[in-house]
Amino acid sequence: MQREREARRAYRERNADRIREWKRAWRERNAEHVREYRAAYDAEHRDEVLAQKRAYMKGYAARQAAERARAQAKRASSKKYYEANKEKHHRYERAWRARKLAEDPEGYRARRAAYQRRRRERTKEADNARLRARRRENPEAGRAAQREYYARNAEKLKAQKRAHYETHREEVLARNRAWKEREKRRREAGLPPRRLHTTSATQREVNTAAADAFFTRSRTREEIAELRKNPGLDASVERTPDELVAAFERASRRARIEHLLATDASFADRHRVAEARRWQASQESFRRAQRQAAEAARLDEIGRQVNDRLRHKEPPRRRHHLDPAAPHPMLNSNTTMGMNR
Repeated sequence: MQREREARRAYRERNADRIREWKRAWRERNAEHVREYRAAYDAEHRDEVLAQKRAYMKGYAARQAAERARAQAKRASSKKYYEANKEKHHRYERAWRARKLAEDPEGYRARRAAYQRRRRERTKEADNARLRARRRENPEAGRAAQREYYARNAEKLKAQKRAHYETHREEVLARNRAWKEREKRRREAGLPPRRLHTTSATQREVNTAAADAFFTRSRTREEIAELRKNPGLDASVERTPDELVAAFERASRRARIEHLLATDASFADRHRVAEARRWQASQESFRRAQRQAAEAARLDEIGRQVNDRLRHKEPPRRRHHLDPAAPHPMLNSNTTMGMNR
């Protein structure tokens, strides 16, 4: 009996991988049977299973706390050791990378590239957020780096831009048309051109604080009357530049004109006529584009037919008039290729 147990143990040690693979394949083949057996066992030994679960969960929180404490202590110890032996650790890493690169250059580069891809996918959102925050805090550094990069790779970037335009020509033209239409509508409505610029987080905080301080400050009637008489009296309030005042007055006049056009019936008819003309012009441009597309398709079809008609093909084999026993004689010696059709 002892000899048999030793033989079985030795067999399991020699064939551990094979036995593990066999068990895994058996579980996959009999997954439904395993689920039914476990469900039946749990129903039959319900009290025993619940008691085991309660006993396990009773110390679960304590085990988790102890595991977290051990992990934290290990991280602190590793960090302390790393700070004390930083140069030694760096030398070891460089030597290890050099040894792996020398042993298998292609495999090492492939593994390193795969690891970098997995890390980027795992931390993509955090990396992008950190980059956006850094660009907002110091935009000039990014602009300087971009100018330097463009100066070094001007020809390459121009070629890439040309290739992108050729590939996405219709999309680019559609965006340009949409932008022109939007700007045209803004001009017709009396609005200024749409110009956006970014500001840093610090500048935004300063602007927000200044606006809150300005609009939430309470003033007495005497102060308001004095400020109206002499706007430069309060040092915290800067006088509005004359060009901004003039622009505001022009915009106000434009708003009054738009209101008049919207409310006065005599002007409303003119406005509707202008809208109808613009709509007719847009429809005409759309129909023109359709006609051009149809004409281009027609010319392409003609070109394909001419190409198929005149394309050079291998001439058919002719009947050999000298040797009646020549293989595969052609019954029809006339050709139907090219312009003879």
